[in-house]
Amino acid sequence: MIQSEKQPLYVAEIPVRWGDMDTNQHVNNTRYYQYLEEARIAWLDGLGAQRRQVGQGLVLLKCTHYFLKPVDHPAVVIVELYPGEVGRSSLTLDHRMYVKGRSEPVGHGDVKMVWIDVGTQKPVPVPDSVRVAMGYEPLTTV
Repeated sequence: MIQSEKQPLYVAEIPVRWGDMDTNQHVNNTRYYQYLEEARIAWLDGLGAQRRQVGQGLVLLKCTHYFLKPVDHPAVVIVELYPGEVGRSSLTLDHRMYVKGRSEPVGHGDVKMVWIDVGTQKPVPVPDSVRVAMGYEPLTTV
């Protein structure tokens, strides 16, 4: 759960597409997970984590999202990412989701991921750039 004193690490604005809707005339529940994924990738790319260049990346271990209110088209979804726990090779991001122009959240939750070497599929340490961005000490010293 997000603590109110934390500041967001990243805020993404994602337009809701007509194709995101389901037969109940609101955003399909699977799309929320795609919005979260878009926000996480944009945040990591903005850090210069260089996942692709060094053959590393994240695999999802757990994703929890509590659906509080439906989202309708047209809308812009706001995804706020917050720092969670960081271990040696894992990290957790908390999230809160809003509709632009509204103050009450439409959902919240958290995502736990493991940083891996893509070739071996084995866990490797979370890069220092990510650790520092989340408010943790780097593992390596200069």
